[in-house]
Amino acid sequence: MDALNSFLADAGEAIWLPMIPIVLIAGLVFTVMTRAVQVTMLPEMFRTLLDPPLKDAQGEDRSVSTLAAFSISAAGRIGTANIAGVSTAVAMGGAGAVFWMWVIALVGGATAFVESTVAQLYKVRDGDSYRGGGAVVYEKALRSRIGGVIFAVMVLICAGISFNMLQANTITVAVVQATGDEITWVKWLTAFVVTALTAAVVLGGVRRIGRVAEALVPFMAAAYVLLGLAIVVANVEQIPEVFMQIFGQALGFREITAGAFGTMVMQGVRRAMFSNEAGMGLSGHAAASASISHPVKQGFAQTLGVYLDTLVVCTITAFIVLSANPNLGGAEAGVELANQSIVNAVGSWGGIALAVMLFTLAFTSVLADYFYGESNIHYLTRNTTVHTVFKVVFVCLTFAGCIIEPTTLWALADVLFPLLALLTIGSLLVLVPKASWLLKDYRAQRREGKAPAFTSDRMPSSWKGVTAWEPEDAMDHADAVEYRRQHGLAPARESVAD
Repeated sequence: MDALNSFLADAGEAIWLPMIPIVLIAGLVFTVMTRAVQVTMLPEMFRTLLDPPLKDAQGEDRSVSTLAAFSISAAGRIGTANIAGVSTAVAMGGAGAVFWMWVIALVGGATAFVESTVAQLYKVRDGDSYRGGGAVVYEKALRSRIGGVIFAVMVLICAGISFNMLQANTITVAVVQATGDEITWVKWLTAFVVTALTAAVVLGGVRRIGRVAEALVPFMAAAYVLLGLAIVVANVEQIPEVFMQIFGQALGFREITAGAFGTMVMQGVRRAMFSNEAGMGLSGHAAASASISHPVKQGFAQTLGVYLDTLVVCTITAFIVLSANPNLGGAEAGVELANQSIVNAVGSWGGIALAVMLFTLAFTSVLADYFYGESNIHYLTRNTTVHTVFKVVFVCLTFAGCIIEPTTLWALADVLFPLLALLTIGSLLVLVPKASWLLKDYRAQRREGKAPAFTSDRMPSSWKGVTAWEPEDAMDHADAVEYRRQHGLAPARESVAD
Protein backbone atom coordinates (compact mmCIF):
# COMPACT_ATOMS: atom_id res chain seq x y z
CA MET A 1 0.00 0.00 0.00
CA ASP A 2 2.87 2.39 0.75
CA ALA A 3 4.31 1.77 -2.71
CA LEU A 4 0.92 2.52 -4.30
CA ASN A 5 0.53 5.72 -2.29
CA SER A 6 4.03 6.83 -3.26
CA PHE A 7 3.36 6.13 -6.94
CA LEU A 8 0.06 8.05 -6.88
CA ALA A 9 1.66 10.97 -5.05
CA ASP A 10 4.47 11.22 -7.62
CA ALA A 11 1.98 10.95 -10.49
CA GLY A 12 -0.17 13.69 -8.96
CA GLU A 13 2.81 16.03 -8.63
CA ALA A 14 3.83 15.41 -12.25
CA ILE A 15 0.32 16.07 -13.56
CA TRP A 16 -0.22 19.19 -11.49
CA LEU A 17 3.04 20.89 -12.51
CA PRO A 18 1.76 21.91 -15.99
CA MET A 19 -1.88 22.15 -14.84
CA ILE A 20 -1.35 25.15 -12.54
CA PRO A 21 -0.40 27.63 -15.32
CA ILE A 22 -3.12 26.15 -17.56
CA VAL A 23 -5.77 26.77 -14.89
CA LEU A 24 -4.61 30.31 -14.17
CA ILE A 25 -4.21 31.35 -17.82
CA ALA A 26 -7.57 29.85 -18.78
CA GLY A 27 -9.24 31.72 -15.91
CA LEU A 28 -7.73 34.98 -17.11
CA VAL A 29 -8.90 34.31 -20.69
CA PHE A 30 -12.45 33.68 -19.46
CA THR A 31 -12.27 36.84 -17.32
CA VAL A 32 -11.28 38.96 -20.32
CA MET A 33 -13.82 37.34 -22.69
CA THR A 34 -16.69 37.93 -20.23
CA ARG A 35 -15.52 41.39 -19.17
CA ALA A 36 -14.90 40.21 -15.61
CA VAL A 37 -18.41 38.81 -15.19
CA GLN A 38 -17.47 37.41 -11.76
CA VAL A 39 -17.17 40.99 -10.47
CA THR A 40 -19.29 43.22 -12.69
CA MET A 41 -22.45 41.09 -12.50
CA LEU A 42 -22.30 40.21 -8.81
CA PRO A 43 -25.54 42.06 -7.84
CA GLU A 44 -27.37 40.31 -10.69
CA MET A 45 -26.15 36.95 -9.41
CA PHE A 46 -27.92 37.45 -6.08
CA ARG A 47 -31.04 38.81 -7.79
CA THR A 48 -31.52 35.79 -10.08
CA LEU A 49 -30.62 33.05 -7.58
CA LEU A 50 -34.17 32.83 -6.19
CA ASP A 51 -35.92 32.81 -9.58
CA PRO A 52 -38.62 30.11 -9.52
CA PRO A 53 -38.56 27.28 -12.08
CA LEU A 54 -40.72 27.66 -15.17
CA LYS A 55 -44.27 26.27 -15.16
CA ASP A 56 -45.72 23.63 -17.46
CA ALA A 57 -49.23 23.50 -18.93
CA GLN A 58 -50.63 22.17 -15.64
CA GLY A 59 -49.02 24.97 -13.65
CA GLU A 60 -46.52 22.60 -12.04
CA ASP A 61 -42.84 23.44 -11.56
CA ARG A 62 -40.90 22.17 -14.55
CA SER A 63 -37.71 20.29 -13.67
CA VAL A 64 -35.22 21.85 -11.21
CA SER A 65 -35.09 25.48 -10.03
CA THR A 66 -32.00 27.69 -10.17
CA LEU A 67 -31.66 27.39 -6.39
CA ALA A 68 -32.06 23.60 -6.44
CA ALA A 69 -29.41 23.23 -9.17
CA PHE A 70 -27.19 25.62 -7.21
CA SER A 71 -27.73 23.49 -4.10
CA ILE A 72 -26.89 20.24 -5.90
CA SER A 73 -23.60 21.69 -7.13
CA ALA A 74 -22.97 23.31 -3.72
CA ALA A 75 -23.53 19.88 -2.18
CA GLY A 76 -20.71 18.58 -4.38
CA ARG A 77 -18.51 21.55 -3.57
CA ILE A 78 -19.02 22.03 0.15
CA GLY A 79 -17.74 19.00 1.99
CA THR A 80 -14.48 17.16 2.46
CA ALA A 81 -12.30 19.57 0.50
CA ASN A 82 -13.50 22.61 2.46
CA ILE A 83 -12.41 21.19 5.80
CA ALA A 84 -10.02 18.26 5.36
CA GLY A 85 -8.59 19.59 2.08
CA VAL A 86 -8.00 23.13 3.33
CA SER A 87 -6.44 21.84 6.55
CA THR A 88 -4.10 19.71 4.46
CA ALA A 89 -3.20 22.65 2.19
CA VAL A 90 -2.36 24.89 5.16
CA ALA A 91 -0.40 22.16 6.94
CA MET A 92 1.67 21.26 3.87
CA GLY A 93 1.83 24.58 2.02
CA GLY A 94 1.72 27.04 4.90
CA ALA A 95 -0.53 30.05 5.38
CA GLY A 96 0.39 31.40 1.94
CA ALA A 97 -1.60 28.57 0.32
CA VAL A 98 -4.76 30.43 1.41
CA PHE A 99 -3.82 33.40 -0.78
CA TRP A 100 -3.63 31.13 -3.83
CA MET A 101 -6.99 29.64 -2.95
CA TRP A 102 -8.42 33.17 -3.12
CA VAL A 103 -6.75 33.78 -6.48
CA ILE A 104 -8.21 30.57 -7.90
CA ALA A 105 -11.65 31.52 -6.58
CA LEU A 106 -11.52 34.93 -8.28
CA VAL A 107 -10.40 33.70 -11.70
CA GLY A 108 -12.39 30.49 -11.20
CA GLY A 109 -15.57 32.53 -10.91
CA ALA A 110 -15.29 33.31 -14.62
CA THR A 111 -14.43 29.67 -15.40
CA ALA A 112 -17.51 28.46 -13.51
CA PHE A 113 -19.67 31.00 -15.33
CA VAL A 114 -18.52 29.82 -18.77
CA GLU A 115 -18.77 26.13 -17.83
CA SER A 116 -22.33 26.37 -16.50
CA THR A 117 -23.63 28.76 -19.18
CA VAL A 118 -22.36 26.45 -21.93
CA ALA A 119 -23.86 23.42 -20.14
CA GLN A 120 -27.23 25.22 -20.03
CA LEU A 121 -27.04 26.14 -23.71
CA TYR A 122 -26.46 22.54 -24.77
CA LYS A 123 -28.73 20.78 -22.29
CA VAL A 124 -31.12 18.18 -23.71
CA ARG A 125 -34.69 17.27 -22.84
CA ASP A 126 -35.25 14.10 -20.85
CA GLY A 127 -38.98 13.62 -20.40
CA ASP A 128 -40.16 16.41 -18.13
CA SER A 129 -36.65 17.42 -17.06
CA TYR A 130 -33.25 18.29 -18.53
CA ARG A 131 -29.83 16.71 -18.55
CA GLY A 132 -26.42 17.82 -19.73
CA GLY A 133 -22.81 18.34 -18.76
CA GLY A 134 -19.43 17.97 -20.37
CA ALA A 135 -20.22 14.80 -22.33
CA VAL A 136 -23.27 16.42 -23.95
CA VAL A 137 -21.24 19.56 -24.67
CA TYR A 138 -18.56 17.50 -26.42
CA GLU A 139 -21.15 15.75 -28.59
CA LYS A 140 -23.51 18.65 -29.35
CA ALA A 141 -21.14 21.65 -29.43
CA LEU A 142 -17.86 20.07 -30.53
CA ARG A 143 -19.53 17.38 -32.68
CA SER A 144 -17.49 14.61 -31.05
CA ARG A 145 -19.32 11.56 -29.75
CA ILE A 146 -15.95 9.97 -28.94
CA GLY A 147 -15.04 13.01 -26.84
CA GLY A 148 -18.38 12.74 -25.07
CA VAL A 149 -17.83 9.07 -24.26
CA ILE A 150 -14.32 9.73 -22.94
CA PHE A 151 -15.60 12.56 -20.77
CA ALA A 152 -18.50 10.48 -19.45
CA VAL A 153 -16.19 7.59 -18.53
CA MET A 154 -13.83 10.00 -16.74
CA VAL A 155 -16.71 11.42 -14.70
CA LEU A 156 -17.85 7.91 -13.78
CA ILE A 157 -14.35 7.07 -12.54
CA CYS A 158 -13.85 10.39 -10.73
CA ALA A 159 -17.26 11.11 -9.21
CA GLY A 160 -18.78 7.64 -9.20
CA ILE A 161 -15.75 5.95 -7.65
CA SER A 162 -12.93 8.17 -6.39
CA PHE A 163 -14.66 11.30 -5.05
CA ASN A 164 -17.59 9.32 -3.67
CA MET A 165 -15.29 7.07 -1.65
CA LEU A 166 -13.25 10.02 -0.43
CA GLN A 167 -16.33 11.90 0.82
CA ALA A 168 -17.64 8.79 2.56
CA ASN A 169 -14.25 8.20 4.16
CA THR A 170 -14.21 11.71 5.59
CA ILE A 171 -17.51 11.03 7.34
CA THR A 172 -16.00 8.00 9.08
CA VAL A 173 -12.84 9.87 10.07
CA ALA A 174 -14.89 12.75 11.51
CA VAL A 175 -17.11 10.43 13.55
CA VAL A 176 -14.12 8.46 14.85
CA GLN A 177 -12.40 11.72 15.80
CA ALA A 178 -15.51 12.84 17.69
CA THR A 179 -15.56 9.62 19.76
CA GLY A 180 -12.02 10.33 20.96
CA ASP A 181 -10.79 6.85 20.17
CA GLU A 182 -10.49 4.71 17.07
CA ILE A 183 -13.10 2.15 18.07
CA THR A 184 -13.60 -0.45 15.36
CA TRP A 185 -17.35 -0.80 15.81
CA VAL A 186 -17.81 2.98 15.44
CA LYS A 187 -16.20 2.88 12.01
CA TRP A 188 -18.32 -0.06 10.87
CA LEU A 189 -21.53 1.37 12.29
CA THR A 190 -20.86 4.67 10.53
CA ALA A 191 -20.24 2.83 7.27
CA PHE A 192 -23.56 1.00 7.54
CA VAL A 193 -25.51 4.17 8.40
CA VAL A 194 -23.97 6.21 5.56
CA THR A 195 -24.55 3.39 3.08
CA ALA A 196 -28.19 2.92 4.14
CA LEU A 197 -28.91 6.67 3.86
CA THR A 198 -27.22 6.84 0.46
CA ALA A 199 -29.26 3.90 -0.86
CA ALA A 200 -32.50 5.46 0.39
CA VAL A 201 -31.88 8.77 -1.38
CA VAL A 202 -30.37 7.63 -4.70
CA LEU A 203 -33.36 5.39 -5.34
CA GLY A 204 -35.52 8.53 -5.26
CA GLY A 205 -33.97 10.11 -8.35
CA VAL A 206 -32.65 13.55 -9.29
CA ARG A 207 -35.47 15.59 -7.83
CA ARG A 208 -35.13 13.95 -4.42
CA ILE A 209 -31.39 14.66 -4.50
CA GLY A 210 -32.20 18.31 -5.29
CA ARG A 211 -34.68 18.54 -2.43
CA VAL A 212 -32.32 16.94 0.10
CA ALA A 213 -29.42 19.15 -0.98
CA GLU A 214 -31.60 22.28 -1.01
CA ALA A 215 -32.69 21.55 2.57
CA LEU A 216 -29.40 20.46 4.12
CA VAL A 217 -26.55 22.31 2.42
CA PRO A 218 -27.47 25.94 3.24
CA PHE A 219 -28.27 25.07 6.85
CA MET A 220 -25.09 23.11 7.56
CA ALA A 221 -22.85 25.49 5.62
CA ALA A 222 -24.30 28.38 7.66
CA ALA A 223 -23.80 26.43 10.90
CA TYR A 224 -20.16 25.77 10.04
CA VAL A 225 -19.57 29.41 9.09
CA LEU A 226 -21.15 30.58 12.37
CA LEU A 227 -18.99 28.16 14.36
CA GLY A 228 -15.92 29.39 12.51
CA LEU A 229 -16.83 33.05 13.04
CA ALA A 230 -17.31 32.39 16.76
CA ILE A 231 -13.81 30.89 16.92
CA VAL A 232 -12.37 33.78 14.89
CA VAL A 233 -14.05 36.33 17.20
CA ALA A 234 -12.74 34.48 20.27
CA ASN A 235 -9.23 34.79 18.78
CA VAL A 236 -9.74 38.23 17.24
CA GLU A 237 -6.41 39.51 18.49
CA GLN A 238 -4.68 36.95 16.24
CA ILE A 239 -6.49 37.96 13.05
CA PRO A 240 -3.97 40.65 11.99
CA GLU A 241 -1.20 38.10 12.45
CA VAL A 242 -3.11 35.53 10.37
CA PHE A 243 -3.47 38.03 7.51
CA MET A 244 0.23 38.88 7.76
CA GLN A 245 1.09 35.20 7.56
CA ILE A 246 -1.14 34.64 4.51
CA PHE A 247 0.15 37.60 2.48
CA GLY A 248 3.68 37.47 3.86
CA GLN A 249 4.21 33.85 2.94
CA ALA A 250 2.38 34.10 -0.39
CA LEU A 251 4.51 37.00 -1.60
CA GLY A 252 7.55 36.63 0.63
CA PHE A 253 11.14 36.51 -0.59
CA ARG A 254 12.05 33.94 2.04
CA GLU A 255 9.49 31.42 0.78
CA ILE A 256 10.61 31.89 -2.82
CA THR A 257 14.32 31.46 -2.05
CA ALA A 258 13.70 28.54 0.32
CA GLY A 259 11.93 26.58 -2.38
CA ALA A 260 8.63 26.58 -0.48
CA PHE A 261 6.86 28.77 -3.04
CA GLY A 262 6.09 25.96 -5.48
CA THR A 263 4.64 23.72 -2.77
CA MET A 264 2.54 26.59 -1.43
CA VAL A 265 1.09 27.48 -4.83
CA MET A 266 0.47 23.86 -5.75
CA GLN A 267 -1.33 23.12 -2.47
CA GLY A 268 -3.43 26.26 -2.75
CA VAL A 269 -4.45 25.68 -6.36
CA ARG A 270 -5.08 21.94 -5.94
CA ARG A 271 -7.23 22.24 -2.84
CA ALA A 272 -9.14 25.28 -4.11
CA MET A 273 -10.00 23.56 -7.40
CA PHE A 274 -10.95 20.32 -5.71
CA SER A 275 -13.16 22.33 -3.37
CA ASN A 276 -14.92 24.79 -5.71
CA GLU A 277 -14.85 22.51 -8.80
CA ALA A 278 -14.49 25.46 -11.20
CA GLY A 279 -13.44 23.99 -14.53
CA MET A 280 -13.61 20.40 -13.30
CA GLY A 281 -16.61 19.53 -15.44
CA LEU A 282 -18.88 18.40 -12.59
CA SER A 283 -21.05 21.41 -11.75
CA GLY A 284 -22.16 21.62 -15.40
CA HIS A 285 -24.35 18.55 -14.80
CA ALA A 286 -26.31 20.33 -12.07
CA ALA A 287 -26.39 23.55 -14.08
CA ALA A 288 -27.90 21.81 -17.09
CA SER A 289 -30.73 20.33 -15.02
CA ALA A 290 -32.21 23.75 -14.17
CA SER A 291 -35.35 25.08 -15.87
CA ILE A 292 -34.64 28.78 -16.42
CA SER A 293 -35.34 31.51 -18.96
CA HIS A 294 -31.75 32.27 -19.98
CA PRO A 295 -28.54 30.15 -19.83
CA VAL A 296 -26.61 33.01 -18.24
CA LYS A 297 -28.69 32.80 -15.06
CA GLN A 298 -27.23 29.43 -14.16
CA GLY A 299 -23.76 30.74 -14.93
CA PHE A 300 -24.40 33.44 -12.33
CA ALA A 301 -25.53 30.87 -9.77
CA GLN A 302 -22.45 28.70 -10.24
CA THR A 303 -20.12 31.68 -9.90
CA LEU A 304 -21.77 32.45 -6.56
CA GLY A 305 -21.19 28.81 -5.64
CA VAL A 306 -17.45 29.21 -6.18
CA TYR A 307 -17.41 32.30 -3.97
CA LEU A 308 -19.45 30.64 -1.22
CA ASP A 309 -17.22 27.59 -1.30
CA THR A 310 -13.77 29.16 -1.36
CA LEU A 311 -14.00 32.78 -0.21
CA VAL A 312 -16.34 31.93 2.66
CA VAL A 313 -16.22 28.28 3.78
CA CYS A 314 -12.57 27.50 2.90
CA THR A 315 -11.42 30.81 4.39
CA ILE A 316 -13.24 30.03 7.63
CA THR A 317 -11.42 26.69 7.86
CA ALA A 318 -8.07 28.35 7.19
CA PHE A 319 -8.66 30.99 9.88
CA ILE A 320 -9.74 28.34 12.41
CA VAL A 321 -6.56 26.35 11.79
CA LEU A 322 -4.18 29.31 11.66
CA SER A 323 -5.58 31.04 14.75
CA ALA A 324 -5.33 27.81 16.76
CA ASN A 325 -1.98 26.68 15.27
CA PRO A 326 -0.08 29.86 14.28
CA ASN A 327 3.21 28.01 13.74
CA LEU A 328 1.78 24.75 12.34
CA GLY A 329 4.66 22.95 13.95
CA GLY A 330 4.20 19.19 13.69
CA ALA A 331 0.56 19.65 12.69
CA GLU A 332 -1.31 16.70 11.23
CA ALA A 333 -3.06 17.22 7.92
CA GLY A 334 -6.70 16.61 7.14
CA VAL A 335 -9.74 16.29 9.38
CA GLU A 336 -7.50 15.67 12.40
CA LEU A 337 -6.03 19.17 12.20
CA ALA A 338 -9.44 20.84 11.81
CA ASN A 339 -10.85 18.81 14.70
CA GLN A 340 -7.88 19.60 16.95
CA SER A 341 -8.12 23.31 16.12
CA ILE A 342 -11.84 23.50 16.91
CA VAL A 343 -11.54 21.47 20.12
CA ASN A 344 -8.67 23.69 21.30
CA ALA A 345 -10.80 26.77 20.64
CA VAL A 346 -14.20 25.80 22.08
CA GLY A 347 -13.82 22.49 23.87
CA SER A 348 -14.78 18.90 23.19
CA TRP A 349 -18.32 19.80 22.04
CA GLY A 350 -16.72 21.49 19.03
CA GLY A 351 -15.42 18.14 17.83
CA ILE A 352 -18.90 16.66 18.05
CA ALA A 353 -20.37 19.65 16.19
CA LEU A 354 -17.73 19.29 13.47
CA ALA A 355 -18.54 15.60 13.12
CA VAL A 356 -22.25 16.37 12.63
CA MET A 357 -21.52 19.11 10.08
CA LEU A 358 -18.99 17.00 8.19
CA PHE A 359 -21.38 14.06 8.23
CA THR A 360 -24.08 16.16 6.59
CA LEU A 361 -21.88 18.08 4.15
CA ALA A 362 -19.90 15.04 3.03
CA PHE A 363 -23.11 13.00 2.75
CA THR A 364 -24.70 15.55 0.42
CA SER A 365 -21.44 15.50 -1.56
CA VAL A 366 -21.87 11.74 -1.94
CA LEU A 367 -25.36 12.39 -3.32
CA ALA A 368 -23.99 14.99 -5.74
CA ASP A 369 -21.36 12.51 -6.92
CA TYR A 370 -24.13 9.99 -7.56
CA PHE A 371 -26.03 12.60 -9.58
CA TYR A 372 -22.94 13.29 -11.70
CA GLY A 373 -22.27 9.59 -12.25
CA GLU A 374 -25.90 8.77 -13.02
CA SER A 375 -26.09 11.60 -15.54
CA ASN A 376 -23.19 10.12 -17.45
CA ILE A 377 -24.52 6.55 -17.27
CA HIS A 378 -27.67 8.00 -18.81
CA TYR A 379 -25.56 9.61 -21.53
CA LEU A 380 -23.81 6.32 -22.34
CA THR A 381 -26.84 4.05 -22.28
CA ARG A 382 -30.59 4.05 -21.59
CA ASN A 383 -30.47 0.39 -20.52
CA THR A 384 -32.31 0.24 -17.19
CA THR A 385 -30.33 -2.79 -16.05
CA VAL A 386 -27.07 -0.85 -16.39
CA HIS A 387 -28.57 2.00 -14.37
CA THR A 388 -29.62 -0.39 -11.63
CA VAL A 389 -26.16 -1.99 -11.57
CA PHE A 390 -24.60 1.47 -11.26
CA LYS A 391 -26.80 2.27 -8.27
CA VAL A 392 -25.81 -0.96 -6.53
CA VAL A 393 -22.11 -0.50 -7.31
CA PHE A 394 -22.22 3.13 -6.15
CA VAL A 395 -23.79 2.16 -2.83
CA CYS A 396 -21.22 -0.64 -2.33
CA LEU A 397 -18.33 1.75 -3.10
CA THR A 398 -19.76 4.20 -0.58
CA PHE A 399 -19.47 1.48 2.07
CA ALA A 400 -15.94 0.58 0.97
CA GLY A 401 -14.90 4.23 1.04
CA CYS A 402 -15.90 4.50 4.68
CA ILE A 403 -13.34 1.90 5.77
CA ILE A 404 -10.41 2.30 3.31
CA GLU A 405 -7.19 4.14 4.22
CA PRO A 406 -7.74 7.86 3.44
CA THR A 407 -4.20 8.50 2.20
CA THR A 408 -4.80 6.29 -0.82
CA LEU A 409 -8.12 7.97 -1.62
CA TRP A 410 -6.64 11.48 -1.47
CA ALA A 411 -3.69 10.47 -3.67
CA LEU A 412 -6.00 8.87 -6.24
CA ALA A 413 -8.22 11.97 -6.36
CA ASP A 414 -5.17 14.19 -6.90
CA VAL A 415 -4.30 12.15 -9.99
CA LEU A 416 -7.80 11.93 -11.48
CA PHE A 417 -9.40 15.33 -11.12
CA PRO A 418 -6.74 17.38 -12.98
CA LEU A 419 -7.22 15.05 -15.96
CA LEU A 420 -10.95 15.74 -15.88
CA ALA A 421 -10.25 19.47 -15.53
CA LEU A 422 -7.98 19.35 -18.59
CA LEU A 423 -10.79 17.87 -20.70
CA THR A 424 -13.20 20.51 -19.43
CA ILE A 425 -10.97 23.57 -19.77
CA GLY A 426 -9.93 22.53 -23.27
CA SER A 427 -13.54 22.48 -24.45
CA LEU A 428 -14.38 25.76 -22.69
CA LEU A 429 -11.52 27.61 -24.39
CA VAL A 430 -13.16 26.71 -27.71
CA LEU A 431 -16.69 27.61 -26.57
CA VAL A 432 -16.10 30.74 -24.48
CA PRO A 433 -17.17 33.05 -27.39
CA LYS A 434 -20.67 31.55 -27.11
CA ALA A 435 -20.83 32.23 -23.37
CA SER A 436 -19.65 35.78 -24.09
CA TRP A 437 -22.37 36.24 -26.74
CA LEU A 438 -25.05 34.97 -24.36
CA LEU A 439 -23.88 37.38 -21.65
CA LYS A 440 -24.08 40.30 -24.10
CA ASP A 441 -27.59 39.19 -25.07
CA TYR A 442 -28.61 39.05 -21.41
CA ARG A 443 -27.15 42.49 -20.68
CA ALA A 444 -28.85 43.99 -23.74
CA GLN A 445 -32.27 42.70 -22.64
CA ARG A 446 -31.73 44.03 -19.13
CA ARG A 447 -30.80 47.48 -20.52
CA GLU A 448 -34.07 47.45 -22.48
CA GLY A 449 -35.99 46.80 -19.26
CA LYS A 450 -36.96 43.25 -20.28
CA ALA A 451 -36.92 40.07 -18.24
CA PRO A 452 -34.13 38.25 -20.15
CA ALA A 453 -35.28 35.17 -22.06
CA PHE A 454 -33.33 33.19 -24.62
CA THR A 455 -34.89 31.16 -27.43
CA SER A 456 -33.24 29.36 -30.32
CA ASP A 457 -34.47 31.94 -32.86
CA ARG A 458 -32.28 34.58 -31.16
CA MET A 459 -28.99 32.77 -31.58
CA PRO A 460 -26.61 33.04 -34.55
CA SER A 461 -27.46 30.66 -37.41
CA SER A 462 -23.97 29.15 -37.24
CA TRP A 463 -24.65 27.60 -33.84
CA LYS A 464 -25.36 23.89 -34.19
CA GLY A 465 -26.43 21.25 -31.70
CA VAL A 466 -28.72 23.44 -29.55
CA THR A 467 -31.89 21.38 -29.08
CA ALA A 468 -33.59 22.54 -25.89
CA TRP A 469 -34.28 26.26 -26.34
CA GLU A 470 -37.62 26.38 -28.04
CA PRO A 471 -40.02 28.83 -26.33
CA GLU A 472 -41.25 26.02 -24.05
CA ASP A 473 -37.73 25.72 -22.63
CA ALA A 474 -37.37 29.43 -21.89
CA MET A 475 -40.84 30.50 -20.75
CA ASP A 476 -43.80 29.46 -18.66
CA HIS A 477 -46.35 27.56 -20.75
CA ALA A 478 -48.77 30.46 -21.25
CA ASP A 479 -45.96 32.83 -22.26
CA ALA A 480 -44.58 30.22 -24.69
CA VAL A 481 -47.96 29.80 -26.40
CA GLU A 482 -48.29 33.57 -26.84
CA TYR A 483 -44.68 33.85 -28.07
CA ARG A 484 -45.31 31.20 -30.73
CA ARG A 485 -48.50 32.96 -31.82
CA GLN A 486 -46.80 36.37 -32.15
CA HIS A 487 -43.87 34.92 -34.11
CA GLY A 488 -45.96 32.71 -36.38
CA LEU A 489 -44.37 29.52 -35.04
CA ALA A 490 -46.03 26.11 -35.13
CA PRO A 491 -47.58 24.84 -31.87
CA ALA A 492 -45.25 22.82 -29.68
CA ARG A 493 -45.12 19.07 -30.11
CA GLU A 494 -46.93 17.04 -27.48
CA SER A 495 -43.73 15.15 -26.74
CA VAL A 496 -40.51 17.06 -26.36
CA ALA A 497 -38.25 14.23 -25.29
CA ASP A 498 -34.81 14.54 -26.83
